[in-house]
Formats: sequence, structure tokens, C-alpha cells
Amino acid sequence: MNGITPATHLLLVIATPLVGAVVAWVLGSRGLSAVRQSAAVTALITLLGAGWLVLRYLQSTEAAAGEAYAVSSAPWLVGGVFDVRLSLGLDGLSIWLFGLSALLSLTAVLVSWNAIQEKPIGFYVLLLLLEAAMLGVFAARDVILFYVFFEFTLVPLFFLIGIWGHEERRRAAVKFFLYTLAGSVLAFLGLLTIVLWNASHTGTVTFDIAALTAGTAAHPLPMSPEKGWLQMIVFLALFAGFAVKVPIVPFHTWLPLAHVEAPTGGSVDLAGVLLKIGIYGFLRFSLPMLPDATAAAAPWLFGLGAAGIIYGALVALVQTDLKRLIAYSSVSHMGYIVMGLFALEPVAVEGANLQLVNHGLSAAGLFALVGMIYERFHTRSIANLGGIATKAPWLTVLFMLFTFSSIGLPGLNGFVGEFLILAGSFQRAWAGVAPSLRAAYLTMAVSAVAGVVLGAWYMLWAVERVFFGGSKEPPRHDAAAHAHDGHAHHHAAHAEADDRCDLAWYEVAALAPLAVFVLWIGLAPATFLAPPSAMLRAATRAAGDSFADRMRRLEDAAPADGRPHLPDRVVEHDHRASRPPLLLTRDRP
Repeated sequence: MNGITPATHLLLVIATPLVGAVVAWVLGSRGLSAVRQSAAVTALITLLGAGWLVLRYLQSTEAAAGEAYAVSSAPWLVGGVFDVRLSLGLDGLSIWLFGLSALLSLTAVLVSWNAIQEKPIGFYVLLLLLEAAMLGVFAARDVILFYVFFEFTLVPLFFLIGIWGHEERRRAAVKFFLYTLAGSVLAFLGLLTIVLWNASHTGTVTFDIAALTAGTAAHPLPMSPEKGWLQMIVFLALFAGFAVKVPIVPFHTWLPLAHVEAPTGGSVDLAGVLLKIGIYGFLRFSLPMLPDATAAAAPWLFGLGAAGIIYGALVALVQTDLKRLIAYSSVSHMGYIVMGLFALEPVAVEGANLQLVNHGLSAAGLFALVGMIYERFHTRSIANLGGIATKAPWLTVLFMLFTFSSIGLPGLNGFVGEFLILAGSFQRAWAGVAPSLRAAYLTMAVSAVAGVVLGAWYMLWAVERVFFGGSKEPPRHDAAAHAHDGHAHHHAAHAEADDRCDLAWYEVAALAPLAVFVLWIGLAPATFLAPPSAMLRAATRAAGDSFADRMRRLEDAAPADGRPHLPDRVVEHDHRASRPPLLLTRDRP
């Protein structure tokens, strides 16, 4: 595939699921087997193409320089003052999320292999369309194109939940759609404001993300009592869209219901990829384009991240439904990513970016395994499960692996991301804020450590009850009780207990790649930390410098009390020069 240009390679990867969706539709007349095999082959080809593209990127000069790769641009709405283009490309901010989207799409297809018996054509077509949208949103380099893909991710998942979900699927689908649509409309208005502001200084209405980033750096939106607070207004508009998508507490209420009611394949994509679009939006737009507003809001968002960690963990602790427990654990773990991002500390930001991938792997694996348990025992009630380890040892091993990944066991991927986030948060609290804020930042950092303990508590307690102890026979359900969750024919054919409890070949194929990456990132994290490092520093530099200036002004305005002062320059342009030597801030290869 090196014979084709990187730009063409990227276009082919994004187009493959679209072509595969058409093929699955055409093959629908040949029955369920043909449709799901077609979808699996399409997802596999997409993954192989995306994986090869990632390898080409890692070997490129653009990766070392922190520049865009595989860039293509074609006129779309070009005329007069408008310049809207079909512009695609990858860089350090998007490369891992692009690869993760392709990986988890294959997982979503395989975990649905026997679970979806009703309307399989529509299900697999929508799953492939969702994959194309996820790939596109991380490759878009034009605001309009980004928004098109951003919104397009809502449509397939809305139907996946609403048609193939469980008992409250319609309410879950409507709530998911309305929450995310309302937020994304506000975000789009904020992005249009940035476009018009840049046009007022350049004379050209461009939607190119790189041009807008450079334009807002040269002509920042006003953020002062004298000139107005337009930058903060735009930041809040973007925040509305991205915070709902993450979701940040208290904008999370749609998520647990959507997860619980979604079919397993939908939960895999939702937890593994779609929640990450919000954080990606902050990194791509808010931090580099609105640095002063980001700096002003950072302490509050740092606090919301800490609150989400504790809230999600405490609510997960009292859940009786295993899938709902994993859903609230996602709320808690996304809180770490929010906290790390808005610490505006290079170590924490790198940890948050890595944790996007880590959480995608572990959460997708856990949701997939919960779906497999439900297929076998027709219940997710923790009280009605027990002793599964004796019936399904390999299922138990993989569930424990992803559990240990989720709680941050050293040697696995979750430990690396959480450690960097916590280290960077404490570093910010001790040396990077004004003395008047130090106690609050330290309290929030300590609460994040408490969240680690709570996470281990609720996850290990759930494992103990579900997989060990005395064996329990879950209540039997006839096929009619499941007529609305996409499993009716499956349950009718297997009304009696399923003698085969352990993993089938397609389930092993779905989870094995995730397990490999869980171990790989945990044992060799530099492989995944180094490629996005330059882009992350560039994206967060302006916000970090603005935050340092705010802390300096806050300290200067405080009465002298003999407390230690911040160094003259807390955050230099490389975010490292003024700090005491620290192992965590070493230059990576």
C-alpha cells in the first residue's frame, strides 16, 4: 500500500465502511450469515488499512515535526468570500483515536455476531456508517466537515439504540439525541463566531482549522473588561457541546441510560470512541483558539473533573445492574481525563490524551463482556449472578484483565495514564497556582487519589460477586420477554440453559486485540506517548502561558503574607524550562 499516496490511503480507509455498508445491504437477501460476514470483512479491511496508515504516519517526517499528515483538500463551497473545503488529514492529536475507531468497530461487529437476530441488515449497515463517521470526525481539517461528521455520529447510534436496544430503548435514544444535538448546535454557533472573527481581520471566510488556529493566535478574541468577553462566550458555547459529549458532570444524565439500553455493539462504540470526541474538541478548538478563556475556566473545570471522579465512583458502588455499574465507572474515569486536560500541565495533558485510548480499550472490553454474560444468562443483575468463573474461565480471565486495566493496576495501560494525570495535577497544585488556590487544588488532587481507591472497591466487589463464590442459576426468561432487545429468535432457540458458557471464536477475536493493547501500552508506554507529544505541547502552549499569567496577577494582587511565591515564569514556552528537574517531564524519544 506504500504505492499510493498517504492522502489517497486516508480517503480509502474512510470510504471502506461506506462501501461495505452498501455491500451488506445488497447481500441482505442471502440471509443473516452473509450480512454479518460481509460486515466483519469490511471492518477487518478498514482496520488493516487504518493500522497501516498509522504505521506510515509514525515513520514520517511529519510525525517527528508535529505536522499534519496525509492531507487532502478539494473545493466544496468555494465562491465569493466563502472557502469551505473537503479537507482531511491526521496529526498527533487524532492519530490514536483514528486507529481506535477502526479497532473498536471490528469489536462491535464481532460482539454482535449472535446477539442480533432481528433486522440484521439495518443493524450492520448502521454500524458501518457509524464507523465511517467516527473515522471522519478525527480526520476532518475543516470546521464544516468536522461538524458534519460530528453530527452524523448521532444518527446511526440513535437508531441502533432505538431499534435494537432493550426495554427503555426509545426513551434512551431520544434523550441521547436531544442532549447531544442541543449541545452540538451551541458548539457550532461558537465555531461560526470564530470563523467570522477571523474573517473580520483577514477578509476571507475560511473554515480551515489550521488557518483559524493561526488567525486566533494573531488576532485573539477579546477577553477583558475594556474590549468585552467574546472569547469567554464562545468558550462556553463550545463547552456546551463538548461537555455533553464527554460527558462532564452534571451534563452526564443521558449516558447511563443510553449505555444500559444500547445493544452491546452500540455500547462498545459509544464508550470506546464517541465519548472521546468531546475531549478531542477541547484539544482541537478550545485550548489553542481560546487560550485566555480556557485559562480562566481551568480551575472550575479541574474541579468538575474531580467531582465527576468521586460522583461516578460513589454511584457505581451502589449499582445492582452490572452494565449500569460500568456506565457510571465511565463517568468517573472520564473525570480523570477532564482533570488532566485542564490541569494545563504537560505531564497531565499527555496522561489525559493517553487515557482517552486506555479508557476506550478497557470500557469497550468490559461492555462487550457484560453483553456476553447477558447473552448466556439473560440477566445483568449482580444479585442473580455468581460462580461464573467455574462455567466460563476464559471469560472470567478477560473480564479481570479489563477490570485491572480500568482500576490502574501497574503493568497495564490504565496505570500509565492515571499516574501521569495525578502526577501532573499534584505538580500543578504545588508549583503552578497562586498560593490562594493551592489548598483547593491539593484537595481536588487528593480526591482524585481517593477515586482510585473507590474504583478498585466497586470493580473488585462486582467481580467477586459475579464470578466467584457460590454458583447461582439466573432466572429463566422466555423469548417473549426479550422481544424488544434484538435477541428474540436467539432466546427462543435457547430457552433452556446454554451449555456453552465460555467464549466462542468470534468473541475471542473481538477481545484479543484489545487485550494486546492493554498489555502493550502498560509495558511500553513511550511508544504511544511520543507521537502526539509535539502536537499536544503546541495545542496547550497558549492556554498554559495564559494560565501562568493569571496566577502571577492573582499572586501579585494578594497581600504580602510571607508565603512562597511562584517563580517568575511558571510556564515557559516549552512548559518545562522553569520547573525543577522531574523524571516525569523528561524529554521522550
